[in-house]
Amino acid sequence: MRTPSWSELVGRNVAASALSLSGSLRVSGKNRQDEPFDERFDFWHGGGGQWRIERDGTVVYLASADGTLTVLVDGEMRRQPSGHIRMAWVGSMFSPLDLLGEESLLRKMSTRMRASREAEAIENDGRATWSTELVTPKGDDTIELAFDDATGILVLLRSPKGGLLQVTNLAVYDQIESERFTWDGPVVDAESGRNDPRAQAANRIEILSALVSALERPQELLRAVAGTADHQQARTAVVDLLGVSDTGADAVLSMQVRRFGSAEVDKIQRELAELRQHTEHPSVDQ
Repeated sequence: MRTPSWSELVGRNVAASALSLSGSLRVSGKNRQDEPFDERFDFWHGGGGQWRIERDGTVVYLASADGTLTVLVDGEMRRQPSGHIRMAWVGSMFSPLDLLGEESLLRKMSTRMRASREAEAIENDGRATWSTELVTPKGDDTIELAFDDATGILVLLRSPKGGLLQVTNLAVYDQIESERFTWDGPVVDAESGRNDPRAQAANRIEILSALVSALERPQELLRAVAGTADHQQARTAVVDLLGVSDTGADAVLSMQVRRFGSAEVDKIQRELAELRQHTEHPSVDQ
C-alpha cells in the first residue's frame, strides 16, 4: 500500500464531501476558559453538504439537500435564513462539521502549518488509517492527525495540551435517505421577531416557564414520557401533564439531564424572573 503525501491526504479529505457515511465522535480536553469537557456526537453525512448531528440523542444540527439549515438553540429548532453561513456552535471545541469537506478543520488551520513526517499506517477503531503530525507555525509543538484510508475523513486528532478528537463506528453507504436530514417537528425562523424584543422575550418566557414546570415535577415527567411510542406522543404527554404549549413541550423534551441539577434550576429561574420583570416593567426608551 503506497504511502500518501500530505497534499493527497488533504485532497481526500475535501473529496469526502461527496460521500454518504455515519459515525460517532468523541471530543475531550479543555476549552478556551480552561474548563474540562467531554462531548459525544452521532452524525450522518449525505454528500452535498447534508448533515444530521445528534448530541446525547438530541438533534442539534440539520442541513438538507436544498440548503435548509436547522439548529437547536435554547431548546427549540431554528431555521437559519437563506444564505446564512453554514456553521453552528454545536460543540465546545470541535464537532462533526470539522471532519471533512470544504468547511473541515483542515481548511481552518493556518496555511503555515506543515507536515513534520511521512504518513504512517495505523488502525483506528479497526479501520486502516494514515497518521501524521503537523508542526505549529512557531515550530514549538506538533499536532497528531489521522485520516481514514477508505474515506479520507479526519478520524483522530491529539493536541499538545491533551485535547482529543476521535471517530468510531464509521460506516459508508451508497446513499442515505433524504428524510434523515429534514426536520418534521416545530421550527422557528431565526429571523422572525428579530426586530421585536417583546416577541423574543415572550417566546423565551414560554420556553423557560415550561422548563421550570418540568424541573418541579421530574418523576411525573419521566413516567409520562416513558410510556410513549414516538415524539408526537411524548409531546402530547408533556402538554397534558404540564399544561404548556407545543413549543414548551419540545423544549422540555430537548432538555439535557444536567439541567435537573440545583445550580441549573436556579439559573433558569433567575433568567425567567428577570425576563418577566423586564416585560412587565419595560424601560422608558423601549
